[in-house]
Amino acid sequence: MIRHIGLLIVFGCVLGGFLIAGGKIPTLIQPAEFIVIAGAAAGSLIVSLTPTMLRKLLRRILGVFGRTPYTVHAAGELLRLLYQLTVVARREGVLALERHVREPHSSPLFSGYPVITGNPRLMRFIIEALMLQVDGAVDPDDLREILDTELDTHHGEESVPGNVLQKMGDALPGLGIVAAVLGIIITMGHMDGGPEVVGHHVAAALVGTFLGVLLAYGLVQPLVTAMEGNLRDEENFLEAVKSGMIAFAHGKAPVVVTEVARRTFFEYNRPDREATEEACKALRAA
Repeated sequence: MIRHIGLLIVFGCVLGGFLIAGGKIPTLIQPAEFIVIAGAAAGSLIVSLTPTMLRKLLRRILGVFGRTPYTVHAAGELLRLLYQLTVVARREGVLALERHVREPHSSPLFSGYPVITGNPRLMRFIIEALMLQVDGAVDPDDLREILDTELDTHHGEESVPGNVLQKMGDALPGLGIVAAVLGIIITMGHMDGGPEVVGHHVAAALVGTFLGVLLAYGLVQPLVTAMEGNLRDEENFLEAVKSGMIAFAHGKAPVVVTEVARRTFFEYNRPDREATEEACKALRAA
């Protein structure tokens, strides 16, 4: 919700200042200028991105205005899950986790963590890391290398939409100039229409420059920054899983696995240590 408010402030203050200075809103309503700028920008995205990446871009943009799944509550749930997985492995052996990782959505162990199971990307990362250990295919150092490789690949893939959107945003002022130049060309054909007609066409042309700059710095740049922030939070949760899984692979105690993962979270998403310990004790007693 705060991001909606931020955009309202940006556009509200720009238009409000224009009105206070004596401007008239109808002057800014120039569909032709908007079509030139928005159409050229959209076309550049289509040229730059594959259909798969276009869908990723759309999801990332929608994610900016949606509710983030990466919160303190989600972090606490993830820590409890890691703790319970470690407890089961120590009590019954790592092979006892096989039935849970093979069918996680019907597993009674995972069913108690709806926020985690409702996040396909995070859930897949956890399951695949566990399967490597259940199958006995890797030692802790190999596991670290595999997970680091996956995280690098994830970052490389998921940062593409934001990088392309950033470049489009950088191009928007130039596209605004293109729209303005086209407007001036049209104005040249109305030089015999008198000052009022010429002034109207010049104003319409300048709206193109205004829109290009406003959309670049008032909309696209904040969107890209927000998308990068969401991606950082997502990667931070994956890093926490990686840290916990490596400690798990080293045979660390459940409380150590949980604490290693907890300290990986950014401070604003890091659950309180005492509250985490109490929650884990309750799980152990259950």
